[in-house]
Amino acid sequence: MTTGGHGPGPTEGHGRGAIDALYGSTMHGERPAHPDRLMDFRPLDPDNRPAPFKRYSAPGRPLPTELRRSSPAAVEVLSGGGGGPTTTLDDGLLGTLLFLSGGVTRVAHMADREPTWFRAAMSAGNLHPVEIYVVRDGVHHYQPLEHALVPLRRPLTPGEPAAATLVLTGIPFRTCWKYGERGWRHLWWDAGCMLANLLAVAAAHGLPAEVSVAFPDATVADLVGVDGVDEVPVALVRLGGGAHGLPPALSLTPITVEAGALAPHVLRFPLVVEAQAESCLGDEDVDAWRQAAREISAPAARAVEPPAQADAADRVEDVILRRGSTRLFRRQPAPGALLRWGLAAATRSPKFDSGPAGTVLEHLVNVHDVEGLDAGGYAYRRDATYEGRTRADDVRAYGARLCLDQPLGGDSAFTVFHAAQLEPLAARLGGRGHRAALLEAGLVAGRLALNAVALHGGATGLTFYDGLVSRYFRTAAAPLLATAVGIPDGDPAPSGTPGAPAELNGYARVMARMASRFGRR
Repeated sequence: MTTGGHGPGPTEGHGRGAIDALYGSTMHGERPAHPDRLMDFRPLDPDNRPAPFKRYSAPGRPLPTELRRSSPAAVEVLSGGGGGPTTTLDDGLLGTLLFLSGGVTRVAHMADREPTWFRAAMSAGNLHPVEIYVVRDGVHHYQPLEHALVPLRRPLTPGEPAAATLVLTGIPFRTCWKYGERGWRHLWWDAGCMLANLLAVAAAHGLPAEVSVAFPDATVADLVGVDGVDEVPVALVRLGGGAHGLPPALSLTPITVEAGALAPHVLRFPLVVEAQAESCLGDEDVDAWRQAAREISAPAARAVEPPAQADAADRVEDVILRRGSTRLFRRQPAPGALLRWGLAAATRSPKFDSGPAGTVLEHLVNVHDVEGLDAGGYAYRRDATYEGRTRADDVRAYGARLCLDQPLGGDSAFTVFHAAQLEPLAARLGGRGHRAALLEAGLVAGRLALNAVALHGGATGLTFYDGLVSRYFRTAAAPLLATAVGIPDGDPAPSGTPGAPAELNGYARVMARMASRFGRR
């Protein structure tokens, strides 16, 4: 197989060299396996901070700012069933989908600092490296702050007005600026969290949606006008049914608008560039890779029973707009449904094209205080049972220890580590298998956060000591992402409307309380 010069295909050396080196050299708490391959740079350099939004030299076309109201109860949709009546994709629904998945909902102003923007989906470090392009009557870029579409290409042939393909891309430097080479993982995590929102809103409105993780990278990069290095394709989402609407290159006009600079000096991390290239597919590779992925995916539920005690008047959009990363948890018992329904509904099949009815993940749960389940470490089984793995003398203290000594990891009612057996996955699927697992982990984390909020809990994503987590749970699986869930200490912050984010009052006080809490450990 060939890949058009973008790395080995799924049967050529498995595409593992750079990705193995990246993983082995960016594990918290472990010596880097290849320190000579890591770049020496200044993390969080304030003089080289990436711009939070991608800007083009052309004005955007405003989208409708009125959010479309859905009809089914939020927990019905989040459980995998109970979608709304079938509808078609017009500008109003498209605007609703884009805002509730990638829009700006809140802003905080602090003295002598640039505004801090918060969006509808979770993001590691609130850096938001994922951009959205809309392929519908041409190619457009979504501007989340203005809630507008910038036209990049006009088609020479008509498209389908009732369907669209969203192209999610990732900007490595926007996250590597803080996390170094480990930040490559965050591209897929953040995209998965965005997909959790997007798919829930689409289902609530009865709009067919299909996610593709198997696509020709170079072709998609060319379509939306990115270079595949400083900005890379991550996932495709087809809205409205049918095959992905990727028009042939000859049917499109050239891109004449220019994008603004991402940062004064965009850094390229060689190991990230190599890992990305190794995980790319060419046009000839896609079908074979997709078939191999379906063969190794383990069965996963399509839907689960919703909890009885949820608010029937709650809608998916209400849950998304209430969600915010919980900064402080109360140390108090959590209702059993927060874990049992929340995790079961989150780990439903992702419905990716690489495994429409399956999963490549397993989930490890450190329970601190949940009604009906003893404290300790568990492996969550696919039959929705919990297999005891370990006990700690002080399970909360060890929960914080696992999460890079962050108090939230122990103050939560429970923390879930989304994990995968990377060796067999890479042996069959190469580097693209790592990407699929990371994307699914982000999706599950995003779902888990929404499910927690639907039951008036809270959630936040955390980093962790990679090897320590695997040893604690006595597994060969590698943790990919961690989600802490519990009882939030405070009410949800208000959210704004498209183009008008809500002002966060007291944000500085909350951050000061967090710092104080961290300092006491």
